[in-house]
Amino acid sequence: MKKMIPLLLTAMLVTARICAQQTVTSLATPESAVAWKDGYFVSQIGPKPDPFTKDGDGSIAWVQGGKVQSARYFNDTLNAPKGLEIIGHTLYVTDMDHLKGYDIDTRKKVFDLVPEGKDRQLNDLTVVHDSLLVVSDCVTGDILLVNPRTAAVKLLGNLVVANGVVYDEAADQLYVCTMGPGMNGEGHLYHRRVDVEEDVFQPVKNSPTGLFDGIVQLDASHLLLSDWITVKAPTEGLLQVYDLKTATSRSIKAIHSPADIALDKRRHALLIPVMLDGKLQIWPLKKLALFSGQ
Repeated sequence: MKKMIPLLLTAMLVTARICAQQTVTSLATPESAVAWKDGYFVSQIGPKPDPFTKDGDGSIAWVQGGKVQSARYFNDTLNAPKGLEIIGHTLYVTDMDHLKGYDIDTRKKVFDLVPEGKDRQLNDLTVVHDSLLVVSDCVTGDILLVNPRTAAVKLLGNLVVANGVVYDEAADQLYVCTMGPGMNGEGHLYHRRVDVEEDVFQPVKNSPTGLFDGIVQLDASHLLLSDWITVKAPTEGLLQVYDLKTATSRSIKAIHSPADIALDKRRHALLIPVMLDGKLQIWPLKKLALFSGQ
């Protein structure tokens, strides 16, 4: 029986779920989050909510147990860090015109790439084939495929004010959501295949419209997008669920300024950086009526 106790505890931890909504405070303009083991890395633009200024006050926080355990986990100068992704034990982050990588164990910078091009404002990230990164640029609109091992960069396409990106490995579909020209809230959801060289971005059928920031894939049939609605004194935001099978979408009310959302698959939770409030909301997926059948 004694031998069984550690195994039971391990099983309980692996299947742990977030059962109630949680809120982490004391964050400095959080933009993105990513789950790592029993906690979260959160990118912080800094005390001044200016995502386009090289002021050196950005950082990546480590959140664990519902609290900020380290406001600056990596001791490196960051300006306005945004999208986060992890490959192996390396955390990748976009920081304006840089794509940087940090070894999580040593906390040392191991990658730093400045893609060619003027006025770069790199934004969101998603992993492709467990070794590549797709990076969006919200100013130029470029969607880039980056090989961190070789630093090779390939242009996949261009979308006006491109923001959130997510890759469906099983279907070879890259989804990108936009914010609309001049961030006017007329953004849409686009897709293309990555492994088909000649493919180009097209809007999904009956694309939802909004000021889209982040995007995650809930399952094989559903995408979830965060929608600011407006950047001019926003009072509320939305989560928009897009059904890939029926080509329909529905909205769920959320707090204002929902930024680059992420999934904690281990705990079955949705991570919502609330940029203008300095908070990270953690929503249990089971408690949300995300699908029309629930």
